[in-house]
Amino acid sequence: MIMARLTVQFPDPTSEILADLSAQDQVSKTEILRRALSVYKYLAKETQDGKRKVAITDENGKVVKEILITK
Repeated sequence: MIMARLTVQFPDPTSEILADLSAQDQVSKTEILRRALSVYKYLAKETQDGKRKVAITDENGKVVKEILITK
C-alpha cells in the first residue's frame, strides 16, 4: 500500500489536544488523525441530505446531542 506523506501545522491548543488523545488511547498522533477523518467522513455521509442527524443518547435513549456536518 502506498501512503501519502503530509506535513501539517496546528496551533498550540490543537496540537495539545492531538497529543492528549494520542496519550489517552496509546496510539500515534497519525492514528488519531486517521480516526478523526474516518468519523468525519461517516458523519458527512450520514447527514449529507440534510434530512438525517447523528445523535448521541444517554443510557435511557434520550438524545443529548445531535451532530451535523454543514457545508
